[in-house]
Amino acid sequence: MRALVERLLLVLLAASFLVDAHGQNANAARPKPPLPEYVQEFFLSDAVRNQDRGEFQFTFGVDSRQKIGTSTSLKVEYGVTGRLQIGVELPYGTTEEERGESSNWSSTSVGFQYQLSPSTSPFAVSLGMAFGVPLTAGGELGYQPAILIAKTFRRGQVHASFTADIEAEKPSFQYNLASVYSIRQRWFPTIEFNGRSIRGEPAFYLTPGLYRHFHSRAEFGVGVPLGLGGIAGSAGIVGKMSFEIGGINESE
Repeated sequence: MRALVERLLLVLLAASFLVDAHGQNANAARPKPPLPEYVQEFFLSDAVRNQDRGEFQFTFGVDSRQKIGTSTSLKVEYGVTGRLQIGVELPYGTTEEERGESSNWSSTSVGFQYQLSPSTSPFAVSLGMAFGVPLTAGGELGYQPAILIAKTFRRGQVHASFTADIEAEKPSFQYNLASVYSIRQRWFPTIEFNGRSIRGEPAFYLTPGLYRHFHSRAEFGVGVPLGLGGIAGSAGIVGKMSFEIGGINESE
């Protein structure tokens, strides 16, 4: 399982470099608008969005799904530069990877994300690595490499993300395809396809959602994961609230 995930991530990384290089060469003479910030993150997947230098983002989430249970999370992210951010996430409750386990607070996640493309590009590629740090006796350190790709299409965006959780006891792999559309820069409807392989068992979701932006650099959204197959529950609800403070905009 680990060897397969590592090969797949290497292939995706190589493909992202090729696509990015081709896009830059083909469009060098035609300037395009940059990738605007529509949502900080999706409901069951991440968005290609890094914090500005010196900017903090706080995200509180609640996830309740059939066959899994209910969990909450607090995520804090900080922009070291305009391309590099670090973050920590504290989940509480039963997550997808821990389904069937009794511990409510068994690990925390610490990691970083680096955006390869400049902030002025309409095509974005980011690489990330997170470490699942166990908080209980006998827990195992986890490694979670990720690649995220996004492209803007007029008033919409498409984001794709691939994440592996490399652990001997509970290996998993996630692949997501999400889109978001801007309505008057206030309302942002989203739709996601989410695929998972958890301990070799597949799960598939279709997740429609809606975000609302506020003047105070805050957003609130609700998504509804609908199970399509595998071990996914038939329905659920996810709520997320994010706000930002600080930050220095910089163009690279």
